[in-house]
Amino acid sequence: MPPAKKPQDHRKPADEDRFTFDHDGKTYSLPRFGSWSAGLVRRVRKLPDVDATFTILEEVADPETLAAIDAMDLDEFNRLQQDWAEHGGVTLGESGSSST
Repeated sequence: MPPAKKPQDHRKPADEDRFTFDHDGKTYSLPRFGSWSAGLVRRVRKLPDVDATFTILEEVADPETLAAIDAMDLDEFNRLQQDWAEHGGVTLGESGSSST
């Protein structure tokens, strides 16, 4: 009988996989867009886009990074979302909404 399969080694993403951004002269980072757990995706799957976005950010951002994001105006925040997604290889579609 072949040996039982072992779970994959789920290490933290390498630093080069992190997305970095500047705000008010400081640099912050977030994990690669889409690198969160299936459990987090399950928790946000039925939420409206804005709620899902902030639930994800609250889960993956450290308190200092979250405070910097909270201080952004909506144009800065929308650019952050777009850049973060593009860094992760995701292209966000254009919509008439400026919320997410």
